Amino acid sequence: MTNLETAKKYQDYMVECRRYLHENPELTGQEYNTVKFIDEQLTALGIEHVVVENGGVLGFIRGPRKGRTVLLRADCDALPVTEKDNLGNCRVVWSKNPGVMHACGHDGHTAGLLGAARVLLEKQDELEGDVILCFERGEEGGGNVRYIFAYMEKNGIHVDSCFGLHVGCAIPTGKIAVNDTRVNAGSMRFQVTIEGRGGHGSRPDRSINPIDCFVAIYQRMQTLRLTAVDPYQTCTYSVGVLKAGEAVNVIPQTLTFGGTMRTYDPDTAGMKFHDEMKTIIESTCASFGCKAVFDIWPKPGLATVNEPAYAAFARKVIGAELGEENVGQVEPSMGSESYSMYLKMWPGVFGGLGAGNPAKGTGASGHNERFDIDEDCMIYGACAHATYAIEYLKLRDVPEYGPKVTFKEVLKMQGREAMIEELYGE
Repeated sequence: MTNLETAKKYQDYMVECRRYLHENPELTGQEYNTVKFIDEQLTALGIEHVVVENGGVLGFIRGPRKGRTVLLRADCDALPVTEKDNLGNCRVVWSKNPGVMHACGHDGHTAGLLGAARVLLEKQDELEGDVILCFERGEEGGGNVRYIFAYMEKNGIHVDSCFGLHVGCAIPTGKIAVNDTRVNAGSMRFQVTIEGRGGHGSRPDRSINPIDCFVAIYQRMQTLRLTAVDPYQTCTYSVGVLKAGEAVNVIPQTLTFGGTMRTYDPDTAGMKFHDEMKTIIESTCASFGCKAVFDIWPKPGLATVNEPAYAAFARKVIGAELGEENVGQVEPSMGSESYSMYLKMWPGVFGGLGAGNPAKGTGASGHNERFDIDEDCMIYGACAHATYAIEYLKLRDVPEYGPKVTFKEVLKMQGREAMIEELYGE
């Protein structure tokens, strides 16, 4: 029986899991019942596992022969979005938690990986090594995966390759996208407070209005991409939060603004934005007589970039199951992903799982109130996960890949030395 045929046997199981998770979504850092559900499912399946505090769940399926180890990943948190019907007004399951919904498909990721686990259990005799099932908490900006990585390093859990998928409704159900290199951009979330001098709206000459200062900063920000960043490198940015004042006749004391920058070139274009934007803010504030407080100003995050040889391997083995015509490449996304850290530490692949089906109303983008997935996509996702693991462990000649680092080194690269002390006590 093929992996696809085996995955189809567990369609009802995956749908049942996904609908439970969709009805009971939990925000980043609050996935207590979600983790309990995963724990119960792995226990029922007889899969050895550990619940990593704050991080998620690691499950272990061990093959009869010693060999390499491949890690398969799914995230499980939801978003603070009020759910509406999907594009076809035919949503089959609704959130029971007002103001919270699985608007990014993590319910399908988790259910699909549980389905892949059942496929792998049936094929366990074929495993020439071990498989780790990683259910990650807090992917939506919480950074909870740091607890999983630290747990693995402290306990000597080795990984040779990793594989993950993210649902995408721009891709039709039944198709999978595996890019050779770029998949998701790295991001830098920033927040700055401008301190001026508040006063009465009738006498602006006696005040220093931080709104005036921000307007000047924003205008200079619009030219930054053209004047400071290499045109052959990626860099997009936007302001999404702006807060100042409470009354129309009062000049506020402070203004806070925040946004994100995205890039595939964090060390060059990313750091150029980081440094130039800070100079713009400081110099403009000085000229207006204001003070800038950088509430959040980290280094640019890592981009999610596949290893080309591993991507080619994944397309080959998954294409053998689903049909070569159903596995290809797509335009890279400027959205960001915690999976970037997985690929910085281990060679592997992050792909797109087609979940678009107009007949079922699935087509809205992620983080949208009308987002929904075609539940059939989980069959193909489970098959792809299981196939990559089985076939990778069979390889005699491992594909070449670039330099990899430890998680401690990843933290240092991002200027998060304080987190090393938190996680490792160093």
